[in-house]
Amino acid sequence: MSAITPAKDVLRTVTRHGSSRPLCTLAISLVAVFTMYGCASTYRIAPAQSSALVMVPANQAGIHDRRPEFRNIFCAVLHARTSDEGLTDDCDQRLLRLADEAPLSTGPVSLDVSTQAITVMFIPGFASDCVDESKQAKTQFKDHLARFGYHFERLRVSGISSSESNAQAIRDAILADPDLGTTRKTVIVGHSKGVVDTLVALANYPELQSRVNAVISVAGAVGGSHLADIAPDVALSIARNTPGVQCKDGDGEALQSLRPQERQAWLASHTLPETIRFYSIVTLPQPDRVSAGLKPGYNLLSDIDPRNDGILLFYDQIIPGSTLLGYVNADHWAVATNFGSSSYALVRAVADKTDFPRQALIEAALRFVEQDLDHPPDD
Repeated sequence: MSAITPAKDVLRTVTRHGSSRPLCTLAISLVAVFTMYGCASTYRIAPAQSSALVMVPANQAGIHDRRPEFRNIFCAVLHARTSDEGLTDDCDQRLLRLADEAPLSTGPVSLDVSTQAITVMFIPGFASDCVDESKQAKTQFKDHLARFGYHFERLRVSGISSSESNAQAIRDAILADPDLGTTRKTVIVGHSKGVVDTLVALANYPELQSRVNAVISVAGAVGGSHLADIAPDVALSIARNTPGVQCKDGDGEALQSLRPQERQAWLASHTLPETIRFYSIVTLPQPDRVSAGLKPGYNLLSDIDPRNDGILLFYDQIIPGSTLLGYVNADHWAVATNFGSSSYALVRAVADKTDFPRQALIEAALRFVEQDLDHPPDD
């Protein structure tokens, strides 16, 4: 019990006194919560709360496994971008090669400026708007992708709202731009719960299906997170009420949308549109690549399966019927955020493993999708 008391003290101190550094207070508060629950118990799934599921190899589950082709593109992009900066990076350390991956698909990779008019719409995840990350997103992705002809937009959804609520925000944003799906192709890149919000939007609003060409899931919470079943009221209260943190108004049902029972039931009763291409990138960090702030969640989920990213199990991240691009050696934060470069020491302490080439990853995924959209889908 001794490990629990300091966590409570941290939580009490942060929420009582606040800080002029909102990201810092939010990060420390969330670490405190999951440390409390991670030390207090182990996690077990109640059979009555489960759906009838079966685990089979990807190629037997309607998944199009194209990892070798994506590896060829990602390694080329990573080599080029790190060379531009006078650095080196080991592609095989960044993109894991699982035992069943086919041999590398070699061939020339064009790194020219995109010849297609593509708008990339980024949909962030849980509590994403509680701290304004717009400048970070611009630095990370927008400026980088603009160099290669991709137009990047970050849609600010409510980080504490249900997927149904955010689905309407996604619909409104897409329909508000008459160029999307007409003079410009639309590729949605979703992270974490942002993927769930996107899938719900496409199912609830058929008018979007002619406006969206592809969806790329990056550590998508497709099957939900078992951590959403742990102290949800406390976690959501922190996200909403930590001093200095301002979450966009919403219905407060974000964690309900992330519960595995909810997500599995939704997947069982909905079919994704065949006119849209879906792609999945899975985060599967080696233990030494998990940030300190995600370690409590990582340890809890390891009671179920050690193959997790601190928030999600690796098999819960794949969109049914999608094209599997690869498994990256990054935790749930590192693949999409740059908290590790924060000017605040406490933020860097909890997000200490976020040095991942996420810009190169997204660029490579877009180049893959751009080529794929030029060809008819496989029968």
